[in-house]
Amino acid sequence: MSFSSWHLIHLFLFLWFHLVETCNNLSIDLIHPYSSKSPFYQPNLTHSDMIQRLLKSSWPKRIPSNNTLLDLDVIRPVLERTTGAYLARINLGFFSGQQPTHKVYHLHFDTGSDMIWLQCEDCAMPGNQCFEQRGVPYPNRGSISYAPLPCDQNPLCIPGQCIGTHCSYHIEYDEGSYSLGILAYETLKFESSHQQRGETVRVVIGCGIQNKMMKFADEAGILGMSGGTLSFVNQLTGRRQGRFSYCLPPLFRDGFQQASTVLRFGSDAPRVSGLHRLPIRLHDGNSHYYVNLRDISINGRRLNIPSAYFAETGPNTGGCIIDTGTSITLISRPAYNILKQQMMQHLAAADSSLQIRTSMGQLDLCYIRNPPFQGYNHLPTVTFHFAGGVNLVVQRDNAFIVWDGNRGREVVCMGISPSYEDDVSIIGAQSQANHVFVFNLPARILYFGPHNCAQNP
Repeated sequence: MSFSSWHLIHLFLFLWFHLVETCNNLSIDLIHPYSSKSPFYQPNLTHSDMIQRLLKSSWPKRIPSNNTLLDLDVIRPVLERTTGAYLARINLGFFSGQQPTHKVYHLHFDTGSDMIWLQCEDCAMPGNQCFEQRGVPYPNRGSISYAPLPCDQNPLCIPGQCIGTHCSYHIEYDEGSYSLGILAYETLKFESSHQQRGETVRVVIGCGIQNKMMKFADEAGILGMSGGTLSFVNQLTGRRQGRFSYCLPPLFRDGFQQASTVLRFGSDAPRVSGLHRLPIRLHDGNSHYYVNLRDISINGRRLNIPSAYFAETGPNTGGCIIDTGTSITLISRPAYNILKQQMMQHLAAADSSLQIRTSMGQLDLCYIRNPPFQGYNHLPTVTFHFAGGVNLVVQRDNAFIVWDGNRGREVVCMGISPSYEDDVSIIGAQSQANHVFVFNLPARILYFGPHNCAQNP
């Protein structure tokens, strides 16, 4: 290709990027991993098979240590096989002379993660390391829109952290996983059922060249949506008013094949009347969305859990966060002990057919039923009470997970478990299901309310 041709291409790309970045809205499909839209869809799996696989792959997240120089860059999730969550389909890069001109990847949608990153092809070079993933690592060298950030010459660079002449990132996880790579500008094109043409944006991503995952990962990386500087939403702030919204169908209910939703930004975020208004907090060195949880109810009966059990007790310890990247809700151990005891007493009185059994994976409180099966009958709602009289009512079909187990018996588990580290409580994706959430980051306000997420607003 001639020198002038390259200049024409770069001029075209510059104009293209400029035009799409002036748009003030954006919508992204979020796909359940067992939806027919997912690349991991397996049509022969039964509902029970799907539940079992989701539970085996759903693990509690970990909180980063606060004694590292990389606090602002540490992503909190343990990136195991996170099939119990939603995936964002992206079309990445610009590959001249190819059809299509982009590469398709699925990233884990996570409001608890600080940046966008995926594994890149240089992980296969001598001295580097790749983890096993479905499909091939991103061939960034072939994309003419891929532009590494020069060392210490961009405000999104981490000062003094470079690989050769390029800015780098280093993400570590408590259980031994990690990713190290190059920070680079790249184009992401998102398809949406609500937009014919889709939309392309140019943001800084992490291109991983030295990676280790303790377990096999279905998705190629992370779409970080936390309050961090490198998160996707904060890179769009200014063009899309720092607003985003989602409405998640339940993770563990029947109908996985239809389970998809839309992540919306800016003016595409719905303005629904009658939503609850909850302040959110962001802390230096910790970009999670903190909310002030005060108590829990079972079927409307307050448990009067001491509010100190939900309080922040230090950097990265205690408190309560809203997080789509954690499948089930995790409650600080002392608060959970009260919830579990009271729930066992409630269920013993409400349904004598329930027989207590050992925990199942991450699910701590489980029962079995012999036929005739009752499904969600006799199970209670669970309400999370926040400061200011704001309540999140989790209906019984989201507060519990029910499926047909082995030997012709029904398994019933509470979809809330104890937090394993640092007494942090996490309102996970299952408890958020069938509610619309609208984040207004400049105002530090979260709006939410009940909604049938099969009719995504």
